Amino acid sequence: MLDLNGSLITGQHVMGLLPIMGLGREQEERLLALPFPVDFRVAAAAFQSVGIDMDTLIDRMGASP
Repeated sequence: MLDLNGSLITGQHVMGLLPIMGLGREQEERLLALPFPVDFRVAAAAFQSVGIDMDTLIDRMGASP
């Protein structure tokens, strides 16, 4: 299992994921408002706050968890 705890997530990472998330503008703006770079756990919590959990993200990327 991939362990990303301790990894830093940049605004560029998040911007690259937005097209596959299918979010509304307000949700995207909430994610992009994070004080980048952020710890993976902070980013994961932000994704969850807009309805995207890790399984959903992996599924939208076309992979299996």
